[in-house]
Amino acid sequence: MNKDNDHEYSVEFSTGAVKDLKAKACKPHLKEIFEEIRVLGTEPLAGDLLEGSLAKVRSLHFSLKGSGQWRVAYYVMFEEKVCLVLLVGTRENFYEKANSRYRSIKKSLK
Repeated sequence: MNKDNDHEYSVEFSTGAVKDLKAKACKPHLKEIFEEIRVLGTEPLAGDLLEGSLAKVRSLHFSLKGSGQWRVAYYVMFEEKVCLVLLVGTRENFYEKANSRYRSIKKSLK
């Protein structure tokens, strides 16, 4: 077991991720989305590590009945024990949006 999984992480949301969750597409699925995201508190490495300009970002994939494939882009701050959710959305244009969000906050991350 990875030592980083031994302690609970807090899950925090960027301003953009909060806007995503308030969007019309997410509202009917909030309960299910939060259930999927909750796993990051105990399994911060659950998502796939991305590549290229998103090399330090992870992507958690899940399906919602009647709504298709969804993704959560997040950044793990190991020292602080925090998973920072950057983006919540469907597959469409997800990685382009994630790249934009990550670029906008990258300087403030450790």
